Amino acid sequence: MRHMNLQRSDLLRVVVVGGGIGGAELVRNAATKEGLELVLVEPKDRIECQALYPDYLGGRIEMEEMTAPLDPFCKKMNAVHLKDRALRIDFADKRVTCEKNDLDYDILVLAPGAVQNYFGVKGAEKAFSINTLEDTVEARRFVEKKRPKKIAIIGSGPTGIETACFLAEDSNCTIYVIEMMNRLLPTLSKNASILMEKILTGKGVEVLTKKKVDSIRDGGVTFADESSLDCEMAIWTAGIRPAPLIENLGLPKKNGWLLCDQYLRVQGYEDVFAIGDCAWIEIGGKLATKTGMEAEIQAKHTARNLARVAKGTDLKPYSIRASTESPVALITTGCGCAVGIYGDLCVPIPKRIIYTFKSWIDKSFVKRFK
Repeated sequence: MRHMNLQRSDLLRVVVVGGGIGGAELVRNAATKEGLELVLVEPKDRIECQALYPDYLGGRIEMEEMTAPLDPFCKKMNAVHLKDRALRIDFADKRVTCEKNDLDYDILVLAPGAVQNYFGVKGAEKAFSINTLEDTVEARRFVEKKRPKKIAIIGSGPTGIETACFLAEDSNCTIYVIEMMNRLLPTLSKNASILMEKILTGKGVEVLTKKKVDSIRDGGVTFADESSLDCEMAIWTAGIRPAPLIENLGLPKKNGWLLCDQYLRVQGYEDVFAIGDCAWIEIGGKLATKTGMEAEIQAKHTARNLARVAKGTDLKPYSIRASTESPVALITTGCGCAVGIYGDLCVPIPKRIIYTFKSWIDKSFVKRFK
């Protein structure tokens, strides 16, 4: 049996699987707590801020503004960065099996995020995506090299909207936003949908709602009603699904996501927490949204509870900040413009203040890891 050469101490070993927003923020906050030994399992070299991918695709920022190296960060936090990929977990023996190492834990925090969901649409996996850094770099390279005249964006969530707004600033390109539901931003309020459609059309973006994509091919998109749209570039932003690691774990789930209790532990497992996109968190009739803001808040709360575990004191229940019933969003609508959304309230004015605030939030997230 392979085993990582990591000497055990009297500290509570916390193994964090996933170095995205949730995992990295948990390490940063838990590092200030006593009694914890932190190991971050993440195959990538860098922390990435997905919220800035549309800005990067639109050429507004560069790589160093949305990423930070993991090794120096972990060293500063007195944590171990295990550059490896978790494959399976033995919950009875409390062991994580990775591609290169096996690692024991006292407490496990699952934060592997999610992957693109193509919903079985033929050819969708060949479309461009901005779900990962590598995908976003490839998409930007194509835009800069080929200068496409028609771009179809499938999906009208915040990522799709922001992508459309940045790309629409090129007056030589026609942008289409395609949504299968009857309105944009279907997970947000109707007020947000109405405002966003007005903003998009004002930028010359073509909005196509109630259009279900049947297939994506070279040179265009075909819809379920047999109509089609010719385009030189298709960008898929239509949804996510659990990471493969989560799909293969025999843990309680709902709709494929890990089912958590009020303390953000996987139900039935006192030594396993789950945060971020991988978790189904429903407390007091509210369902947590899968956003970077929620992942960050969940990470901070879990870090405090880990300190309580180390001290042997009672855990504190989590309180959802951004729920599907009352969603919170800051959506960039182009350079210098943004919209703040809280439930039914939409605030497009003063635009510059909201844009500056959102940019500060996104960029300060990266800076805190440098």
